[in-house]
Amino acid sequence: MMRFDVDRTAEDDSSVPDVLRTLPPLPEPTAERTVVLRMDEDGRPNPRAYIDGKLYDPARVDARIRFGASELWTVTNANTKAPHNFHLHLVQFRIRERNGATPGPDEAGLKDTVRLLPGETVKLQATFETYQGEYVYHCHMLDHSAMGMMATMKIT
Repeated sequence: MMRFDVDRTAEDDSSVPDVLRTLPPLPEPTAERTVVLRMDEDGRPNPRAYIDGKLYDPARVDARIRFGASELWTVTNANTKAPHNFHLHLVQFRIRERNGATPGPDEAGLKDTVRLLPGETVKLQATFETYQGEYVYHCHMLDHSAMGMMATMKIT
């Protein structure tokens, strides 16, 4: 347990600028992919969770990506009840569309995770120019990834 006691006042002349950072234009995508997130919602005792209909297998590479590629990923939450937080390891992306519409200002910056409510689809663009190797992408809700909603991408 922690407690903060504020025992004096101080002048604050800081301000937030109107534009935090101007991002460069996105390059033309060099590839497109689709990703479907789904988990069992029928009340079974041991539900599973899937990316593109597959349970996670650490020995399998699900996406092979060329280093330097800028890819457009269409990610869909196929569930009717469960939300998912889609996360890419070691790469940031920008959200291009949410359900066919331009995203709001809260989704305008660089991201590594995007929330998808049931039935939602987002298009995101990531440029894989920082790291090479094998990394995962998954639902960032721990129980969903533990149920199998993870996949491996290999950037070479």
